[in-house]
Amino acid sequence: MVVWFSVIAVMGLINISDDPSVLAAINPWYALDFLLTHGTIGLVTLGAVFLAVTGGEALYADLGHFGRKPIQAGWLYFVLPSLLINYFGQGALGALQSRRDREFLLPDGAGNPAVAVGSCWRPRRP
Repeated sequence: MVVWFSVIAVMGLINISDDPSVLAAINPWYALDFLLTHGTIGLVTLGAVFLAVTGGEALYADLGHFGRKPIQAGWLYFVLPSLLINYFGQGALGALQSRRDREFLLPDGAGNPAVAVGSCWRPRRP
């Protein structure tokens, strides 16, 4: 999992470097403005964001094996930053999509290695 989260963070950084203006999305005013000006679509989007956040419930399954402190440290200092970098990279890619013909977040020639890395992980029972 460390390899996978490292790979997606690097893919995000590549795209953020192409369009660093996407980091302006950190400002919460954009979210509030979107909710206030888009009516029902804003509420549907807020619901989707809430569902994505609640996906963290899978972490509780690991609490019995590792304990609270290692799970918190791994999440806050590694997984969360990797995901945020990747999400900003996806935003940058979407903003630039009309200017280039690239699929997903991968640079040219990185598709097969990324699939291989993603395929290496499988759930294991204790």
